[in-house]
Order: sequence, then C-alpha cells, then structure tokens
Amino acid sequence: MNPPGPARSTAGEREAARTPRAERGRDDTAERRAWESAARACYREIGVPFPERVVWVSSPLVGAFAAPIAACLSTGHRNNRVLDSVYRAVDDTAGETVGHAVRTAVQAAADGAMSDPVHGAAATALHAEIAATMRSALAAVVRDAPHEAVREAAHDTLPREESRILPTSPLATLAGASDEAVRAAVDTAVGGPRQDTIRGEVRRLWRAHLGFQRSGTWLNLVGHFQQTAALPLDEKQPQRPIAERIAEQAPAGWWWWPFQDFVMLCPRPAEIHLEQVGEGAGATHRPHRADGPAAGWADGFGVYFWHGTHVTQAVIEDTLTTDEILRETNAEIRRCAIERRGWDRFITEARLDQVGPAVPDPGNPGQTLTLHDVPADIYTTHVRVLLCTNGTVERDGTRRRFGLTVPADCTDPIEAAAWTYGLTSAQYATAQRRS
Repeated sequence: MNPPGPARSTAGEREAARTPRAERGRDDTAERRAWESAARACYREIGVPFPERVVWVSSPLVGAFAAPIAACLSTGHRNNRVLDSVYRAVDDTAGETVGHAVRTAVQAAADGAMSDPVHGAAATALHAEIAATMRSALAAVVRDAPHEAVREAAHDTLPREESRILPTSPLATLAGASDEAVRAAVDTAVGGPRQDTIRGEVRRLWRAHLGFQRSGTWLNLVGHFQQTAALPLDEKQPQRPIAERIAEQAPAGWWWWPFQDFVMLCPRPAEIHLEQVGEGAGATHRPHRADGPAAGWADGFGVYFWHGTHVTQAVIEDTLTTDEILRETNAEIRRCAIERRGWDRFITEARLDQVGPAVPDPGNPGQTLTLHDVPADIYTTHVRVLLCTNGTVERDGTRRRFGLTVPADCTDPIEAAAWTYGLTSAQYATAQRRS
C-alpha cells in the first residue's frame, strides 16, 4: 500500500444510514414471499421437490451454524452430548443471543424431518446442483439486465473471467466482509482439533458448500425467476439521498442454504451505513461508520468498516493497545486503527521520534507544527507524519489535532506542511490563514 497523499478532516463527511425497514413503516412480508417463490423455482429447475420447511434466520452467522447442524440432525446424527458441545462452542464464539437463535432455527428446520442415515449431510446440500444448472442462465441475466444493482450484486457470483467486467458496489463489499466474519466465527467454533460427527460436518459443509452463498447469486435468481428487480437508482425517488437509495437495493434475502429437507434464508441487514466520497455525478459510496457496524443485523451480528476498509470491531471501538496496533500484520488495518485513534494520541502513546523542533504554523496563526518519524512497518514505504491543528474551531470551541502523512525526505515541519499543499517552503511560510 502506498502512503496516502494529503489527508483531510473527515469530521464533515456525509454518511447515509439505512434504518430498519420496520422503523419506516414498511413490511418485508411480500418481498420474503418473492424470495421463497424464487427458491421453489430453483428446486424445480434441478428437479428436486421443494421442502415445505422454510426457515428465516436473524443473521448470516446464525444460518452458517444452524444450516449444517440441522442437516446433520435430519440425516440421523443425533448424539445429544456432541450436539451440546457444538452449541456451547457457538455460545462461546458468537454469544448467547446468537446461540439461542441457532437452536431455534435448528429446531424449526430439523425437528420431525425425514432421516436418511445412509447419506451424509453433504449429500442433502443442493448448492452445487443449483449453481451448475443455473450458471449459464445467470450469466445471461447479468449481461442483459438493465438494472445496475443486479449486475453489481453478481460481481462475485460469476466465473472470474466474466466478473472482471462487472463493477463492485457497496453492497457487494459488505457481503464479502460478512462472508469473512462468518467464516472466521465458524472456524473458531468448530475448526479445532476435536473431531466428532456434528462438528466435522459443520466444518466440512461450510467449507465445501455454504461459503459465498450470498446476495449475488440470490439476487440474480430472483431477477431470473421473478422479474421483480427494483427500479434503477436514477428513476426511484430521485429526491432522496443516493446513498440511502443504494442501501435500499439490498435484496430481502441476502443468504440462503438449500437442502433436501429444508431451506434456510437470511434477511438483508437491519441497517447499512455508507459514506459519500466526492461530489456531484462523480460521487461514489463506500461502507463506513465510526461508532458501530457499517452493516448490522437484528441479533447483533455486524461487520465494521473504516472509510471503505473492512476492520475488526476492536478498531472501531478503539480498544486496541498501541502495541497491538503496531503488531497488526495487515497494513491497511494498522492504518485504520491509527486513524481511528487519531495521530495526536498515537504519536504520544507510541513515542514516535520527533524530527526537529515544534514550529509556529504560518498558515494557522497561534498553532504549531511538529514532524514525527513513523515506524517503517506501518506503511509499505517509509513516511513521516505532520501533526497540525485544524484551522476551523469545532462546535465545542476546541481545535482538533490531526496527522498528515508526508514523504520521509521531508526534513522539517514547514517543508512537510508546504508539501501537503503542493507549495515550496518559502511559499507556505507566507501563506494566509488556512481553514
């Protein structure tokens, strides 16, 4: 990763939050029926009877655990001691709220289902059959679809050579991050050395069949079978903020787990937070939230983003120690953790060496500039950071201190400040007050 160019304050950047649909007085019932109807069409396409057990779960994390557990139980694996150990692992990994939701979903999907102990749980999973049968049809739908949200959501669904021409979207970014978070939770809960039937099947089913069954495939299946895609963004209530309209393109069903005995579906996030980058027709949007998950489900599961970069909850909640930040192996996450904490605090806590003395800021009378070395492994190239003060007073009357990364060959604060404006040191020394 290259060090960024001149940074800017993000305090005033616009963020559009997608609020829970119930709070806006809208009902998902009709949309959910459409997704269930599309699921029936998928089963019909591959010649498998549709199971009458349709279970909606509260988040992708619940479905990732509940679907393979229910599949194991419906194929005759009913060792209660082993099952209890798996449930405890889920509680320890994901929390008791998610654990309770997993138990409820498993009961709804598996209780009373036909058992076939001859076939393993993997044999009841229908993802491979559906994907193989539908791939060419989906590719045609994506190529011909006039609705950009349909094309964008399919970015990670089609073969790599086809997906290269498709743009990414904030929704696809959030879906990919959710996949990563769910995969990590599943591996934590059942990925250890302990071997038993249910734990092994959860792990095997997840890795072989259940990963990446997210919005791209499902959205395109609905578009193919239902022909109910939403209106293009520029035709749907254009007076409303575009970031909010983008968030509303999320389909009612974001994940699905099709099996012979049951179908499990997961709804869209209860809220999505996007940040606008740029202005006018060239503006883009990316996931971002400074005080919580950028996408969150009703049971508390969520994914966290800092200005478009997927990070851990600890980064957003600013609970990492300075040593933990410095030991972070991912350069992007290191950078985000530092930005979230603020360079002024990080410089003090990490005891970064100061380059030269503090000097008055010619462009901001009454304030000072300091230049500091940054450890070489923070960025992929060596940089320094200029600590300066915002020229605008905050609402509480204070002035925010912030850091700007500058080239490592800047030897004094004035030269570094001048570089951020594309000026010479002499030009910046005579600058008027900046804002």
